[in-house]
Amino acid sequence: MKFRLYSSQSDWTARNSSLETHLGIPNRSGTERYAVSSQVANPENSDYEKYIMPVFESGTWRCDDQFNPSELVDYDPNWFPPDPE
Repeated sequence: MKFRLYSSQSDWTARNSSLETHLGIPNRSGTERYAVSSQVANPENSDYEKYIMPVFESGTWRCDDQFNPSELVDYDPNWFPPDPE
């Protein structure tokens, strides 16, 4: 899986809506949405507060063909602050 980061909630929401249309969501199998909005939560990360869109590269919800490959990134475990111990 890859990811696409968006600077605004409205851009993320528009893209999620277009992906749902492309993938036929909601569907009769009970799938109601493509993704749930989340943000980079680590203030020390350069992408802090950007919105994270998952991009499936295989399987039923594959949609990587709907994105410019140069805009996709790998998961960054530093998007979220470390758990306090």
